[in-house]
Amino acid sequence: MIHHSDAEFAYYLFCPENAALQKRNSGRSNIFTYKKRFGFDVFAALELKKVCQKNQIDLIHLHDSHAINTYLLADLFGMDIPALIHRHVNFRVVSKWKYTFDKIKKIICVSEAVKKKMSFVRDDKKIAVIHPGIDLTRLTANHEQSLNKLKQELNLSNETRIVGIVSALEKEKNIGEFIEIADRTIALDKNYHFVIIGDGSLKSQFQQLDSNIHLLGFRNDIRELLPCLDLFLFTSNNEGFPLVLLEAMACKIPVLTNRFASANELLQDEKNGLFYNDVEDAVHKLQLLNTQKEMHDTLVENAFQFVQQFDITLMHQKITEVYTSIFNHA
Repeated sequence: MIHHSDAEFAYYLFCPENAALQKRNSGRSNIFTYKKRFGFDVFAALELKKVCQKNQIDLIHLHDSHAINTYLLADLFGMDIPALIHRHVNFRVVSKWKYTFDKIKKIICVSEAVKKKMSFVRDDKKIAVIHPGIDLTRLTANHEQSLNKLKQELNLSNETRIVGIVSALEKEKNIGEFIEIADRTIALDKNYHFVIIGDGSLKSQFQQLDSNIHLLGFRNDIRELLPCLDLFLFTSNNEGFPLVLLEAMACKIPVLTNRFASANELLQDEKNGLFYNDVEDAVHKLQLLNTQKEMHDTLVENAFQFVQQFDITLMHQKITEVYTSIFNHA
């Protein structure tokens, strides 16, 4: 939201020091940081209260559980400012009381799947579904210039087919299945190479890989790497909203994904992407996309047209409307 320019509201960012948000917005005067601690962070709460009072903050937008805890503690210390929660994950809600606190005026869910779980906690009137957006202009800029970057980096021939995933290396991302699909595919055709872009707590489990599988780790050049892929294979078991699928679509990369709740809000099977049922099915469909050019091109074009409705400016507009409705009903 710090990138969003709106004459009606002034925006301030309160985040942990050295966080990615701080780095992306370095040099701005409206950023305040704190040293992040676990659990209920008294020092962060006191700092939040101080920042809000000094800058006359009228509404706080909370994006994760640590932020919610910090807000509730600051309120206990007398901050007394309303807030809204942005629910990005599709896990079961454990601490329901946090979401029913009377100063939480609205809950934004990133998908209908997330809203379905939140509906058991809060009245639907207090819930808004706003799909995340992507910066289409930045994703499609210099697309052609990036096409060979990965092949050059990995010293691969022009005939190589690259299948990739961008994902945290965590249990719910199901990276083991990605590797199993890769192994089965490589056994059939050595021209396939698979890349895993991301880092996480399970990284040490994925060190002994086939030479055609590349663990690239965390990268800051995702926009340049996505156009290098011939197919985006997504194996995650659960997502609040699979934003990376939109990014692949915008880069005109065909998508083959595991079927999870929020994926159904983006993909229509065999129209703008493909779902797979198991490893064998994924291997088959991966090869099908390589051999059936007409199917490949149709999926890519339909996906590219579909993704135009998720431009980030529309997301900003909808969030601004939520802010306005809160102030109008104050």
